[in-house]
Amino acid sequence: MTNIDHTPIEYTTSANNILPQFVDQLRQLYGIIVQNTYVKDTAKHLNRIIQDANNQTMILIVGKQRVGKTTLVNGLLGREVLSVNDQHPTGVNTFIRYGEQEEIKAYFLDGVVAIFDLSKLELLTTGDTFASQILREHLDYLEVYLKNDLLKSVTIIDSVSLEAGGGEMAYFSEALMNRVDEIFWVLRAGSRAIDAELLLMDTLKHKGVEPLCVINGIDADEHADAFITAEQQRIGHLMSDFIAISATNALAAKQTGNLELWQKSQYDHLIAHIHRVAENSEKKTYAILIRFLQWLERFRFELTVIPRRDPFQSAVENIEKYAGDTQFEFSRYQRDLAIVKEYEQEYEQVANTFTHVQTLYQLLQTISQHDYLQDEKVEKFTEIAVYYQQMLREYRSMHSEYSREYERLDAQHKKIHGKGLMKAIFGQHTQNEFFKERVQKLNEQQVVCVAQYDNVLQAETSMLQAVRDIQPYLVNLVKERMSRIEQKVQELNQQRAKEKRQLKRYAEKLNEFSCLIEAQGYIKEHLQPFLMQEQMPLKAKDLEMLEETVQAILNIDLSRNGLLARSQMNNKMESIAIPFEVEEMYPQQCLTLQEEDVKSNDIPEIPNKLAIQYAE
Repeated sequence: MTNIDHTPIEYTTSANNILPQFVDQLRQLYGIIVQNTYVKDTAKHLNRIIQDANNQTMILIVGKQRVGKTTLVNGLLGREVLSVNDQHPTGVNTFIRYGEQEEIKAYFLDGVVAIFDLSKLELLTTGDTFASQILREHLDYLEVYLKNDLLKSVTIIDSVSLEAGGGEMAYFSEALMNRVDEIFWVLRAGSRAIDAELLLMDTLKHKGVEPLCVINGIDADEHADAFITAEQQRIGHLMSDFIAISATNALAAKQTGNLELWQKSQYDHLIAHIHRVAENSEKKTYAILIRFLQWLERFRFELTVIPRRDPFQSAVENIEKYAGDTQFEFSRYQRDLAIVKEYEQEYEQVANTFTHVQTLYQLLQTISQHDYLQDEKVEKFTEIAVYYQQMLREYRSMHSEYSREYERLDAQHKKIHGKGLMKAIFGQHTQNEFFKERVQKLNEQQVVCVAQYDNVLQAETSMLQAVRDIQPYLVNLVKERMSRIEQKVQELNQQRAKEKRQLKRYAEKLNEFSCLIEAQGYIKEHLQPFLMQEQMPLKAKDLEMLEETVQAILNIDLSRNGLLARSQMNNKMESIAIPFEVEEMYPQQCLTLQEEDVKSNDIPEIPNKLAIQYAE
């Protein structure tokens, strides 16, 4: 979101094609300035503009604690991906993106990126363990990748709760708000927006930003309609619109397939709004252009102060911060140890996947509990095994029904004729049409039992073959999972080593400001002419700002500011890999189910057909 004025913009079809070309230009500029560490933060902001221009539409979910922001997101996703904890609200901004591989990327404040399995999301966002606290102290933000169709067009950001108190304006990251295309401001039905929220809403209004107000919890408040009306009258001038929903109903509807409950949740309105935002490419193009103009002003300021700095001293201070501060390095090392410890625990769990699998039922349960054991081949096996169990249950049910009917008829026969049905086969009794008819029905049931027993045997044959085929495949899936965990540790150590090498290069390149001089030339020769084209959706005041800023950048002389690099790296900064010796500690447990383990050994025998003969 950017601070733009409300004058309507004339967007053209050609403007829609500008963004990809503009991004190519920005990438080249970023590639130039990223070589200089003195404008590291400014380069980071430019890279974010590039990422946001390439990314899907970004929707930010904001609100105070316990209004149901996380549950709202889970409702959109159709499953409980994000952890909901009333005692420990979400502790880190979480970007939810589309990904074929479902996983978490944790971005730490010092630039390290660690990959976690989806099962670790609670640990990173709401967990209250010591490891959770250590990790969150160093976390910048999370990216959660999910295979969800809605995320193909939008990125949803589940944010930390608004900080508000003492009558002051609620605090929220302005940088994050500036990056997004839409803000969903969540209130809970019955809980009005507090004064601190109103002050922030008003500030956004003056920047040209009007969030969508989402009233959650309409299922739990019988006066929800009256509340919504009152809030529309009170804060409607600060919002673009109001949508009332029930996140709880939406999530339950998705999980159960309950269409009526889904309609009650009113999520269709919310999703329709999301699609409208995602399709508004013209608005995004203009917003990215304005953000770049604002970035250009920031870059001008950075270049202006560089000549007044002592490059050598500032660079040495930066290096000493990493190389000389033992406590800082120790803190980072503890963070990395915590990451590796989590990897070790995961490795142990994966290695013991089949430890307690001794039956077909336990195998199916284990498969259902682990995502890494699920693919098309395993799904086909599961279908065969479940079908066998179903055939078996149906046969037992038929056999039980037959036995109950037989016992009841046998008891009646004893009462009337003094002997049971089996004895009557050889006895002489007065012909009794009632018993003849009942025996005939029993025999009909017996025929059904025989047919179902044949189904069981056929299903059992298929199941036994499927078990023999799937076991080595499942073992290999586990092995691949264990290898992936080892690879993640290796990648973490590689990042540590890369960081140390980069720090050494900083010491060698203190006087390298040539890239900034190159950036000045690139802005003049390429970016300015590109932005001054007639088809650009920029207004006169925007173009005037562009010309003034570019001229100011060109007037800055950086040609005499190179200094000799003569700092030396502290030996303590040598890269030390964190060991991960787990193969002997946690050997992989094999899966060796035999025929007698998976097939049922207590199948009731087929009942005999009755042939009672009654004499006159």
